[in-house]
Amino acid sequence: MVTIFEDIKKVKEKEWFESKYSPEVYITGPLTEEKIRKISEIKNEPEWMLKIRLDALKAFNSLPMPDFGPKLEINFDEISYYASPVSYPKPRKWEELPEFIKEAYRKLGLSKEEAEMLLGVEFQFDSVPIFRKAKEKLEKLGVIFMSMDEAVQEYPELVKKYFGKVVSPYENKFAALNTAVWSGGVFIYVPKGVKLDFPLHAYFRINLDKIGQFERTLIIAEEDSEVSYVEGCSAPIYSASSLHAAVVEVIAKKNSKVNYYTLQNWSKNVYNLVTKRAILEDNSRVQWVSIELGSKATMLYPSLILANNCVGEIYNLSIAHENQHIDSGGKIIFKGSNSRGIIVSKSIAIGETSIATSRFDIKILKGAKNSTLISKCDSLSINNGKVETIPRIICDEKDVYFNHEGKSEIVDEERLFFLKLKGLKEDVAKKLLYLGFFEDVTEKLPDFFKLEVQKLINVELEEYGGFG
Repeated sequence: MVTIFEDIKKVKEKEWFESKYSPEVYITGPLTEEKIRKISEIKNEPEWMLKIRLDALKAFNSLPMPDFGPKLEINFDEISYYASPVSYPKPRKWEELPEFIKEAYRKLGLSKEEAEMLLGVEFQFDSVPIFRKAKEKLEKLGVIFMSMDEAVQEYPELVKKYFGKVVSPYENKFAALNTAVWSGGVFIYVPKGVKLDFPLHAYFRINLDKIGQFERTLIIAEEDSEVSYVEGCSAPIYSASSLHAAVVEVIAKKNSKVNYYTLQNWSKNVYNLVTKRAILEDNSRVQWVSIELGSKATMLYPSLILANNCVGEIYNLSIAHENQHIDSGGKIIFKGSNSRGIIVSKSIAIGETSIATSRFDIKILKGAKNSTLISKCDSLSINNGKVETIPRIICDEKDVYFNHEGKSEIVDEERLFFLKLKGLKEDVAKKLLYLGFFEDVTEKLPDFFKLEVQKLINVELEEYGGFG
């Protein structure tokens, strides 16, 4: 089945969106309390959510910019913090969507028939979720899958209980910004004992110049439940910078399992600054898999907090081109005993002005006995690209095992020569080497998603000289 990520390159056409996209509501900087109140008013939110937003605005104004990682040249006074392409009430059926949005999703490879085939899918243009399709099977199982905007209205007590409990607005400046101006995103609640045997999908897209997208995702997996979630993000090419500052919170209750797959395929003008964290209760398992393509600069470090007998896994794949800096990795905090953590980062930097950074931050607290950490970073430099690894491991418990391995290299000429001896052309041989280089991460993807990722990797490398 063709997924929503197929042919994603074909939608990067500035003229097409400029001629067909005109937001009905548009709130731009500088960011003030009045504008926060306006966003909340548009969404008809309860007073408690407005209070959360206003408190986060104070945090945003008080927190400094990051003093590490990529150089961020962001003018917050020029960012658009809310843009709506359609009026409420939102369309609930494919036939009710505006024709230009249908056309956009067709270009992304998603037809009406495929929407009917998907068991759960959520779309978001800029600030507003515009279309949701959920099969009766989800409802019969008691699974809640909807936009965060809808969840605030339909399940306010559930959202209030968990929203902001995993990621504080004081976590960093961009987490604070998201909490103050968030729009859309996804809310997933899986009841006790429910094990979903199909993934839930969401797709986010930035369409406007200088727009900020601030989706908020909250996943609650109750005891003995299982869920897999796939999200994709993209943007057309514009000359001015756009900002994507999302927050993801995951609560994995006892004996639960959550898989979270992300494909970021931004244009080269987007600042991608995301905060993701999962809290794992006893005997639970969470896996983050992130594919980072595009963007002007990316800062992404999915994090895990492990209780007893947990398994936490983080896998990152990234490709940086000229004038790009992708800074990714992961964070794990071991609080309980007998837990296992894995971080694997695979990155390629192409060109002298490209930078691929792998940043690991590990804390093993006192009492986390018999826990194990394995971290691995492999970087590949093409055409003098800059690659770097920055690990930090703090261990306060003696009865543990941890190991970090870092390797930076250029294309293995001996392997390339061997493949050419077998009759392969050089570009084909390089393609096989690169796909093999990423295999530690791509093998973790579900089968339906794996082919799409491999296709996009090929497009990225071909377009920017990786096979030259």
